[in-house]
Amino acid sequence: MIATPPAAHQVVQVDRTWTCSSAVDLDLVKVTITRKVIGDRRRKDAVHLRPGCTGRIGRLVIVQWVGDGVKVAEGAHDLTVGGGSIRCLGKAPRLHQDGIQVLGGARITFEHLKVDCGRRDSRLINSNFFVNQAGRSRLPPRDIVCKGCSLGAWAAHTVSVQRSVRSGVLGSTICIARFPQLTVAVGHGAQDPVRQRNTVRQCGPGELVLDSGRHVAVFGKRLVLSGLFLGQRPGSPVTAEARKQGASRFVRAGVTHSRQNGRFRLVLRSRISETVRLRSGSIRGPATAVFVRPRVLLKLSRGSLVAKVRAARPYAGRKAALQALRNGRWTFVQGVRLGRRSKAVFHPHVSRVTVRLVVPRRPGYLAAASDTVRLP
Repeated sequence: MIATPPAAHQVVQVDRTWTCSSAVDLDLVKVTITRKVIGDRRRKDAVHLRPGCTGRIGRLVIVQWVGDGVKVAEGAHDLTVGGGSIRCLGKAPRLHQDGIQVLGGARITFEHLKVDCGRRDSRLINSNFFVNQAGRSRLPPRDIVCKGCSLGAWAAHTVSVQRSVRSGVLGSTICIARFPQLTVAVGHGAQDPVRQRNTVRQCGPGELVLDSGRHVAVFGKRLVLSGLFLGQRPGSPVTAEARKQGASRFVRAGVTHSRQNGRFRLVLRSRISETVRLRSGSIRGPATAVFVRPRVLLKLSRGSLVAKVRAARPYAGRKAALQALRNGRWTFVQGVRLGRRSKAVFHPHVSRVTVRLVVPRRPGYLAAASDTVRLP
């Protein structure tokens, strides 16, 4: 049985920010911030290390539902945190959140600390370990290091080291960030940043996300599907599988790999409307409908109009409509029945107007129109 440290050498509190502003020698600091304090900005953070804070904290245990885990200000100095954990299980709306936010201070070491503030289903989570001169600090943070730490996934940055001196992470395990290129973000303002002997790893599956929008292709032409592979190591494969309208199974339609920034781009040549789904190994991504329009061709030849429809299914025997542009609106002129090879040659009933041929919607295809032709 593990003995509990004497009360004089520990701090345990709920829904109150613990502030260190003098010398400490503590075995345990345990702070829980619950949802009850949402809206009270004075109590949103778990721990503040203020000017005068120095000494030793054996274990730091934070459970956070609202704000930052630890916030370090200029004047905190020569402090060692020997281990523990910071878990962010939620946050207040519209609030940016960091596990450890260092705005100032000098010679502070966090050792063997597990920081896990990212969440797959939450946004505005900045970083697990963030160092940058800000607030009232007149000097950049100096010698602020997370040593032998474990820094979890799904924050926008896992580690962000900006304006500072000799600060960063050492010998730590770093999970891929929500945006892979920001996993270890070191800015130009970081002087002699610390980032040696770290291991960057995939900590659980990422998430495939398609860019929003309606996906419509023209028969015979390329369609580009693009998106982000969030929380996944760059260079991971992304496969598109397609099930044509009326078919029962999916077949592979294209393969690509995510780039350094997590983005991917798939080029498809859909011949008929279909459902496309994404996957990467065992990771299943979204499915989307891809709609196809037939390619409608119209040209004037020796006083007649020649129409041709290109598609994977024949349009022979189907009707199309010739339209004329009058007073800024398209109006019906005459019906056209397509013959063999989805082609028709006919004499227009109008002259000296701009016309086009419109093919109505049918199973597997959207309605489509040709380019315009000016009639003499």
